[in-house]
Amino acid sequence: MSDLLAILKTRLEEFGLRVETTGRPPDGYGDVPLILSRGSSRREFVLELSKYGTLSHVRHNRSPEEKAPTPLIGASSVSSRSADAFRRAGIQYVDAGGNASIRFGDVLIDVRGRRSERDAADGRMDKGGNLFSTARAQVAFALLQWPRSWKKPQREVADIAGVSLGQANDAMKMFRDNGFGPGGHRTDDEFLDLWAASFPNGLGRKLLLATFHGSIQGFRTLDSEAVVSGEFAAEDLIRPTTLTIYVTDVDPMLPVMNRWRSREPSDSNVTVRRKFWKTPLDESPEPAHPSVGLPTAPSVLVFADLLSSNDPRVRNVAAEWRDRSAHRDPGR
Repeated sequence: MSDLLAILKTRLEEFGLRVETTGRPPDGYGDVPLILSRGSSRREFVLELSKYGTLSHVRHNRSPEEKAPTPLIGASSVSSRSADAFRRAGIQYVDAGGNASIRFGDVLIDVRGRRSERDAADGRMDKGGNLFSTARAQVAFALLQWPRSWKKPQREVADIAGVSLGQANDAMKMFRDNGFGPGGHRTDDEFLDLWAASFPNGLGRKLLLATFHGSIQGFRTLDSEAVVSGEFAAEDLIRPTTLTIYVTDVDPMLPVMNRWRSREPSDSNVTVRRKFWKTPLDESPEPAHPSVGLPTAPSVLVFADLLSSNDPRVRNVAAEWRDRSAHRDPGR
């Protein structure tokens, strides 16, 4: 049972959710109190670990009180028929394959069609764990931003994504095994949705170098390879109040030059992350930002940074940015 709980926690974290267990896990199948959160949205749940992910096996002793913890079914496998029944009944769920229907605050997760535990037992699903571990997430970014990379030699993909050849091989095999990529049964949109949802608590957190607070207008950096992202990159769509930049390394003079003060992430408006990728030689470079002269980050990364915001207006801009990027490059 502890194995199932660990797998379900991993699946929830892949969606970009922070998972806090607030009670002792049961020795057998039973209830696990937990809290799910993303950005400013937070909700108490009771994860009902179920051997059979069907409506007929769901316990119904639930409190109707609005403030009571929300039931969340956690199962090894939920069939498409049971998933439809859960949705009609308004029951939220997640299974070990990564299928889920979860909603609270401004969070909406609806993932269908991922392979079940039975597929894994038959050897049709990679058992490598987190689909978007740091290295895999970097490879996924490269494939999403430059789709032609799917057909490049893996050594080139590794160089683009900033990972080893072995990590690139592992990631691309896992993505293909899970139905992504040319000829796969899952769409690029779903791949992007899952990757972007995992970004805040996954790759985004691992890339974090520093956070500051201060004026972002007319900021300066000595890093010639720095790029701007987030609201600042989308300033034609929104008046930016935060700045996200990707740099090769943190220059000690960066906060001094801009009169920024070090702050905790929750109290900052400047986020500095490590730049890990290389733009392929056969791809167009990103356009320069009009006011600071630095390139903007690749559009997929800007989308993830916008979507990671706690501000609903910024997340709305993320959808607009995504649509515009898709029209600008239909192959993406």
